[in-house]
Amino acid sequence: MFTRRNFVTSSAAVAGAMAGVGAGAGAGAKSAQAQNLVSLSPPVSQVESEFLYFDDPVEEFRAHMRIERDLVEDQGSTITWYNWMVFMIPGGRRPEPLIRYEGIEYSYFRHLGNNNYRIHAHNVSYARDLKTNKYTDSVINPITGERVEVPVSLLLTDPGTIGSPIGFRNISGDGTVQDVYRQFRIEDNLIKLDSVRSAPPDWPATHIENSCQWVDLDLFANETITSLPVHFCGHYAFENYPWLNMPEGQGHLSGFWDGKKINSPQEIPREMLDRLEREYPELLVPRWSDFDKPVPFEI
Repeated sequence: MFTRRNFVTSSAAVAGAMAGVGAGAGAGAKSAQAQNLVSLSPPVSQVESEFLYFDDPVEEFRAHMRIERDLVEDQGSTITWYNWMVFMIPGGRRPEPLIRYEGIEYSYFRHLGNNNYRIHAHNVSYARDLKTNKYTDSVINPITGERVEVPVSLLLTDPGTIGSPIGFRNISGDGTVQDVYRQFRIEDNLIKLDSVRSAPPDWPATHIENSCQWVDLDLFANETITSLPVHFCGHYAFENYPWLNMPEGQGHLSGFWDGKKINSPQEIPREMLDRLEREYPELLVPRWSDFDKPVPFEI
């Protein structure tokens, strides 16, 4: 970490080195200069790294909810803003970068009692050109060479899940518990959460999501904070978009994303917020109507 103290120390060392050069000449001055420059090297500090385990699965799940969403008593919502890069994995040749997206995920949830949370979400993502970084509605498929139209990416049909200490159950399924890889770890003054989950049962098999979220350890230790201000990065593997006009079964896509949890739609960067307010104002609020559909299994 480059702290103010390091900066002051380094500045003094540089000043000393320059004074030494001006005060004398020859091997002695050069030797003094070299010694002073060596002192500019950053201090060596061994990284503190350890895995964090929970004896109580309820506490582990509640910690997950604080990081990923909000540990509310009744109901609540969170918004995450992200950028992500999409790569084409054609098979038999190198992967090719395709496009950049900027988007939001709006998640909304209700506590059903006994640490069971019903969770729904929707996503809106806008494509950006890889070279100009401007919003775009077309891209050249790097595998076929064809210019194709890129629609706005809307994820509005996620069936939702029931999250609890025993795992996640997809609402479109039969109540079977889906195992979730979840590992907390400490890295210096941060706490990090690695997690992996697969898609709902009716989605294509080529789909998996893994993520890493992190927040200051001091904030995590403050249990009065129910929704922690995390940053995150992650990875998707998923099927080719239909608009790419790729032959069936020819490769898949991979996406790498990073972003942060925000407190309100008003925190979305101005360019994107203006566009959302023009085109999808209804997606800047939770879609509570998703909860009208009954859960087909016993909680």
